Amino acid sequence: MFRSKRVDTSVETIERLYSIRLNARRDMHIGNLLAQRGFESVTQLVKAARGRLDFHPCSRDIFSSFHGRDLAQVSGFRLMAMNRSLRLDIAADASRGLVNSERSTYIKQAIRQRIRSVDVVVCLIGSATAWRDWVEWEIQTAIEERRGICGIRLKGSTGRAPPILHEIGASIASWDVPSMTAAIEQAAAVRS
Repeated sequence: MFRSKRVDTSVETIERLYSIRLNARRDMHIGNLLAQRGFESVTQLVKAARGRLDFHPCSRDIFSSFHGRDLAQVSGFRLMAMNRSLRLDIAADASRGLVNSERSTYIKQAIRQRIRSVDVVVCLIGSATAWRDWVEWEIQTAIEERRGICGIRLKGSTGRAPPILHEIGASIASWDVPSMTAAIEQAAAVRS
């Protein structure tokens, strides 16, 4: 069990004490970080950062990045937002064309705005997700906007994950609720 920490303890102290990286200003008070990232206690934050928190302490606003061909399975993921125990708010993604199409500037602007407003970007990994320009652009945008990022492998998917997920060390969960929850909470805890 973790000892109780004062809310004016520095992030640096928590990172050093628990050997975790929270990607926040080191002189920031942990109480401010807890409020900013939606955790009720240092215990929850540390468990989440280690990928071991199996519930959502608050509602998480999620942007899902996926290949259009996987829309049927993505709809199943979106249905999870209706489960009261999960506490997710999943964005209805705009229909997208080619990244370099005439409409791409407008579409990118709209998607960037939506990514700015979420806690976590979830890459739903299907058979051909790794090769989609939009998916890579959305993940890169999430990095630029300092959002949490994780991957969730769609049920039955054997496709490879986008290389950028591996490069940034993002968690990739299997298609089961405890794994998905832990990945989302880890992304929320250590977002940059």
